[in-house]
Amino acid sequence: MDGAPSDQDAEVPNRRELRQALLLHEAAALANLHAQAVAVQNIRTLIPVVLDLTAGNYNRWRDQFLLTVGKYSLQDHVLQNDSAPSFPDWQRMDCVVKSWIFGTITDDLAASISARNSARVAWLAVESQFLNNKETRALLLEVKFRNFVQGDLSIAEYCKEMKRMADMLADLGEIVTDRTLVLNVILGLNERFKTVGMHLRRGRPFPTFVDAKAELLLEEMTMEHHSTQAT
Repeated sequence: MDGAPSDQDAEVPNRRELRQALLLHEAAALANLHAQAVAVQNIRTLIPVVLDLTAGNYNRWRDQFLLTVGKYSLQDHVLQNDSAPSFPDWQRMDCVVKSWIFGTITDDLAASISARNSARVAWLAVESQFLNNKETRALLLEVKFRNFVQGDLSIAEYCKEMKRMADMLADLGEIVTDRTLVLNVILGLNERFKTVGMHLRRGRPFPTFVDAKAELLLEEMTMEHHSTQAT
């Protein structure tokens, strides 16, 4: 009959109902994620890296922070300029994200950022601390990195400082390869370690930073052992 609904007409409300059901499911899932985010008592259990201007850990902090906000579907609060401040849930979750930013940076860094603005503004303020004038900063840091020597530092302290500067250069977009890092470590060794440094330089395959550091630490322990026996 002409007046009878066709199968195609019947599919339209079914599709609408399915879409509505999916939207409701997504909204419920989002509300659940946001409730979990609000319940986080200590953000440092999820983001253990504390951002410091002198630690060379900006990239690691940024990666961990984005992983965490993505887990709770809150990434728009730091990555998007468009916001929805008129919605109570957005305001509430923006406060949560902003508290996570301030909870994972040093007090000195926090003092230079206003807590009155949105999480996005705070995020950009943190970013500017590390990326502004990065060409000049990278140039000055690379000069320091290339000329750094061990002096009276222990192997652990010396390697830690070398790695820290390499990480800071990476934050500024100047990647230091593992091979370059090892060569720089070898070049800056004091006279006590020149022999083992030459051994490392001639190694085939060329040692990684981890292997070179382990070899130098072992040599340092051997020297200390011989010094104790001599006394």
